[in-house]
Amino acid sequence: MSNAKKTDFVLLNFFLQRYILNGDEVNFMKNKIWLYILITFSVASIIACGRPAPADLVLHGGKVATVDEEFSVHEAVAVRGDKIVFVGSNQDVEKYILPSTTVIDLKGDLVLPGLIDAHAHLHSLGDELTSLSVTGTESFQEIIDAVATRIQSTKPGEWIVGGRWDQNDWEDKAFPVHDPLSEVSSDNPVFLSRIDGNAAFANQKALELAGITKDTPDPVGGFIIRKENGEPTGVLVNRAMNLVTGNIPSDSDEQFKQKFLKAVRSCLSVGLTGVHEAGIGPRHINLYKNLIDNGQLNMRVYAMLGEEKDLPLDMDLAAYFKKLRIEQYGHHLLAVRSIKLYFDGALGSRGAAFYAPYVDDPDNNGLLRITPEYITAISQAALEADMGVNTHCIGIRGNRLCIDAYEKAFKENPKPDHRFRIEHAQILEQKDVEKFVSLGIIPAMQPTHCTSDMYFVEDRVGTERAKGAYAWRWFIDAGLVIPCGSDFPVESNNPLLGIYAAVTRQDPEGWPEDGWHPEQRMTIEEAIKGFTIWAAYSAFQEDVLGSIEVGKYADFTILDKNILEIDPKEILATKTVYTIVAGQIRYRAK
Repeated sequence: MSNAKKTDFVLLNFFLQRYILNGDEVNFMKNKIWLYILITFSVASIIACGRPAPADLVLHGGKVATVDEEFSVHEAVAVRGDKIVFVGSNQDVEKYILPSTTVIDLKGDLVLPGLIDAHAHLHSLGDELTSLSVTGTESFQEIIDAVATRIQSTKPGEWIVGGRWDQNDWEDKAFPVHDPLSEVSSDNPVFLSRIDGNAAFANQKALELAGITKDTPDPVGGFIIRKENGEPTGVLVNRAMNLVTGNIPSDSDEQFKQKFLKAVRSCLSVGLTGVHEAGIGPRHINLYKNLIDNGQLNMRVYAMLGEEKDLPLDMDLAAYFKKLRIEQYGHHLLAVRSIKLYFDGALGSRGAAFYAPYVDDPDNNGLLRITPEYITAISQAALEADMGVNTHCIGIRGNRLCIDAYEKAFKENPKPDHRFRIEHAQILEQKDVEKFVSLGIIPAMQPTHCTSDMYFVEDRVGTERAKGAYAWRWFIDAGLVIPCGSDFPVESNNPLLGIYAAVTRQDPEGWPEDGWHPEQRMTIEEAIKGFTIWAAYSAFQEDVLGSIEVGKYADFTILDKNILEIDPKEILATKTVYTIVAGQIRYRAK
């Protein structure tokens, strides 16, 4: 009880003893008005002493998985403003409810901390939602047909941009050649990215605009796939794509904004309350801030600063990073605290870097887009600016050289809590895990990459190297956290698909029966942590996000099934009922 309330009780007791118990009726009558006032305030104090201020929102009647240190499960949670003020039982939450309180009866539904995708591309998702999607095509002919249809509603000379093709889904798994596509699109440049974003396909018109011929040399960090006579096939890998993308008209601010907001709505509908945006520039930062200022950004964005071109090392990199660094903006709706780098390529397009060649491409060891020395220089400047570095690494050589580059920077500028990450950490050897641990490097991984790639991994790298593919158990057993994401739109932005992949290592049809390398599976609790508290930790946000605890932001994902208890196969049929960000309902299932 507060000192003020104790004083009220002392004064009330004084009046009662002096004027009533001692029979001093005259003085009692003279002072009855003051006694009435005192009694009123004292009774109010007594009531207030047992009842907290009302909540704005109460969730009760369900299972509240807090993801605290004990992974405790409760029945109810109360929110005041944008913060959590109570977590506990249905009975105890009643004292937070007044007529002004919004109350949601969960009816047994599961409440999780707001799910966070720790590696994604919001603007690319917006592009996909508005551009030509060739997702799921089973042949190159289907792509030709899709482009021919789009041309009917496109003016001559306008670009046709889109993608998400994957030749591994075709009967003929060889990369295509542009000629049949160019025949139906002679007046329109076409640029269609591969599903992993690390390769793309251009028609003849696009190649001409980019000046790409048989005499064009391969750029550093990329290559042009060619016919036997040296002419380009249209397939451009990694930095070779930049030869064409520089000719595609940029979105206006309004176009960018609309694509971004469409992507945000899509994310909210699948239960995401936050995203780690893997690579944005200063223009994007200003647009995000403008959206926040106008109350239009309804989810959290932890952004990694990335550039289309390498930053010159002779500039003051630390000053540049400090200028763009944002610890939090708009009550933690936006943060910019890391730099995104791309080191090697992707496995699907055989750009991931290895020491030994690909089994199915004996003349190819993959490629490096930038040098290890560049990574070290960026890392040294980032440490000086109190920024992290998150580098895309897929193959064994890519991962190992990046670790070494980080280590050189750490020796120059020691910082115990740097939270540097390797994005994907997709294929490595077990001895590399020891370096992750000793240097405090965080492996940021995407569970659905495993279940999308498992069909061809061994064909690419062989049985032995495949043992270190998507090695979640190695990292977790070594004491590391794994922030989980999807890399959408490379994969679906539905985090439940990632959780399912993490605990089963199976595709949606249940193949393979026991899971692909099942010894590397996560538990359901670990998978949930990957999309909540571990993701928050990897963004320096574990004190405000990632678990349902008093004082943290009221971000919740409410599911219609208790994924902690159901058969993992049922996770695929689980739906998001509510998505709540900062105490506001941002998505409600119909």
